[in-house]
Amino acid sequence: MTFIDDTILKGAIDLHVHVGPDYSPRYSDAIRLAREAAAAGMRAIVIKKHLASTVGEAYEASQVVPEVSVFGGIALNAPCGGLSVRSVTACVKAGGKMIWLPTTDAKYAMDLAARGHWIKEYVGGCAFRETVEPLTVLDENGALKPEVCQIMAVCKEYGAILGSGHVGPDECLALAREAHRIGYTKLEITHPNDWEGGFSIELCRELASLGATLTMAYGACSPHNGRQDPHEIADMINVVGAQHMALITDYGQVASPAPADGMRVFYYLLRRLGISDADLHAMIVTNPARLLDLEPLTEEV
Repeated sequence: MTFIDDTILKGAIDLHVHVGPDYSPRYSDAIRLAREAAAAGMRAIVIKKHLASTVGEAYEASQVVPEVSVFGGIALNAPCGGLSVRSVTACVKAGGKMIWLPTTDAKYAMDLAARGHWIKEYVGGCAFRETVEPLTVLDENGALKPEVCQIMAVCKEYGAILGSGHVGPDECLALAREAHRIGYTKLEITHPNDWEGGFSIELCRELASLGATLTMAYGACSPHNGRQDPHEIADMINVVGAQHMALITDYGQVASPAPADGMRVFYYLLRRLGISDADLHAMIVTNPARLLDLEPLTEEV
């Protein structure tokens, strides 16, 4: 008989968990997420909302459940100020560790939604029944907007992670080139496996070569989020390299299991598909800890 190793998540970090209360139903609030992560032996979680800061909730959950670190941030959609340097500065000064570029309001995601992509349930006017101006990080000449460069500079100054959110492949490449130019090492390409081939392996290799960290989301394999074949994620890891990646659940939906359980299943699934324990450890422990400025654990594999 094979037994599940319940210590497999010791020191693990999930950089992307949706938290309630929110504009749509969520699995739980920050305190319950923290308690479940602590019970699984996890080290930290990052909680997310599309339309509001999560810094206050993260602080409160960390006080109530000190066994696990809970970090918050902000997604730069219209209700949070859009591509606002002021919103970013306020967030990181308050302790925010994650800044996501536009998600629900990103032009790339909204264009995909118009073509029938499953993201249509979450983005812009499709989700909120109102007119939402699509946001892009590029100007009319294809260069990064000045305010986006300023946002990245603020993230570098305060040691925050800048996530690509739901912006497109060309936008991510421009971001990675700017990050490489200024020596910023905490650019996160948010779940590139979520876009049904929009991010090619060749592009992902280039993004990694420029120093970006790519987060692979288990949520993309869910029935409500595209049903991606997990073999595609394993192939991406093998080609791009685990040293450039982190695993996230992107859970928190009411139709998904507990995020901590999702991370455990993701680990074992990828192991069955040939990903080594050393690479898995790098992607759930070592690499996310570096992004969050956490000290390396003394017990590394």
